[in-house]
Amino acid sequence: MKRKLKLAIISCTIAASIVFPKLSWARSIEEDIKSTGVLKVGVREDSPLFGFGDEKTGYCEDFAKELANTLSQKLGKTIRVNLVKSTTQNRWDLVNRGTVHFECGPNTMTRERESKYGIKFSEPFFVTATQIFVKADVVEETLRKGTIGIIGDTTNERDIRLIYPKVQIKDSFEHRSHGIADVQLGEITGFASDGILLVGTALVLGLNPQKYTMVTPLVNERPFCAAYGMILPGDEENSQWRNTVNSLISNIEQGKPIWDKWFNDALPHIEAVLKACQSSPRNNNADGVQESTPLERI
Repeated sequence: MKRKLKLAIISCTIAASIVFPKLSWARSIEEDIKSTGVLKVGVREDSPLFGFGDEKTGYCEDFAKELANTLSQKLGKTIRVNLVKSTTQNRWDLVNRGTVHFECGPNTMTRERESKYGIKFSEPFFVTATQIFVKADVVEETLRKGTIGIIGDTTNERDIRLIYPKVQIKDSFEHRSHGIADVQLGEITGFASDGILLVGTALVLGLNPQKYTMVTPLVNERPFCAAYGMILPGDEENSQWRNTVNSLISNIEQGKPIWDKWFNDALPHIEAVLKACQSSPRNNNADGVQESTPLERI
């Protein structure tokens, strides 16, 4: 009898896990936030200007706080923010498992990622492009023949491999700061990453802006552009939650001051890329790409 009872309990548990795989989303996100009084947000610790250091200071922290203020008024109770550390590896799972209500960071938006991870991206809140950090006195010919560092398994790696031969690429880096340091030491000629993240890292490191510059690879006269979006749950039950987040992103009175606070200092380095990317979509077509693909100093 006890054995049968034990088997019955196990069977019920398995059935429940199949029928209710995401118990945390049994109610809508806004219902969960109202019940707990907590807005849970995934934020990086390694993305200067977006989220950096143990306190995760940056745009995403301020965005979360402003969203909490909006929810406090909407829900009629004080909502506090709980910042949860996210990484490039766990960001999708944090959202899908209900550990966070959304993840904020330099997440390149693609339909393939939405389909693969079962998430939805918010409206874009930033646009950048793959750029190469180099010393200010590096000439184009040196860069064409030099070693380019990258972080492996990134969209930047894919972009750079369209332009540079394999022998010129060093893909063993794990952190942008290490790549920038190697450029300064002369160990490599340049280091490629998203331009805004290179600028943010340089600002955090306190580098003299007169001693470095960004070179922008072009394909068919266009940069390798990428739009960033918040990671949100992909289920239809939370479409209203996605609308709530998108409303703050597009709200000029609320959203723009936060954007300006964190990115205005970087504008001299990124303004040309922002304009170029806002006027043309990301181009991943490798047709016609030659080794002589132009490199634009921006």
